[in-house]
Amino acid sequence: MEGLDAINLKIGFVTHLHADHTLGFPDIVLTPWIMGRKEPLEVYGPQGTRDMEEHILKAYAADIKIRTEGLQRANKTGYKVNVHEINPGVIYRDQNVTVTAFAVHHGEWPQAYGYRFDTPDRTIVISGDTAPDEAVSDHCHGCDVLIHQVYTQASFGLVPKEWQQY
Repeated sequence: MEGLDAINLKIGFVTHLHADHTLGFPDIVLTPWIMGRKEPLEVYGPQGTRDMEEHILKAYAADIKIRTEGLQRANKTGYKVNVHEINPGVIYRDQNVTVTAFAVHHGEWPQAYGYRFDTPDRTIVISGDTAPDEAVSDHCHGCDVLIHQVYTQASFGLVPKEWQQY
């Protein structure tokens, strides 16, 4: 499907900065660029997203230099990232979608978000990682698809009680 080609990835949304939610960040930044994306990736996420992006680009600086100046020529803009550190509310809107971020409770993270994506004919809500939270149910009202973090009862029982509040 053409719409799923990596070079068509233009925007990313980060729920929070736990490693299991950000380890793919270098891949969504660099792979579409290597494949030909010319414009910077737009990324929306909590405070700290910009620091993460800067450190990741520093970690890959040698690769970026070789690809922009060496034999493996790539364009000089597609690896860049425009980070938008967000607060709750409407954070993005175009002719196809309105994206609303809402704060969720996720342990000790000072900022963790879920997202609601409203299109003219469908609504999708992503909870992000969260403990039971009214914000999720409030933002799910009228949605067509909910993508929600879950634990199996068996797995949940294996973690310490204090971690279950997380």
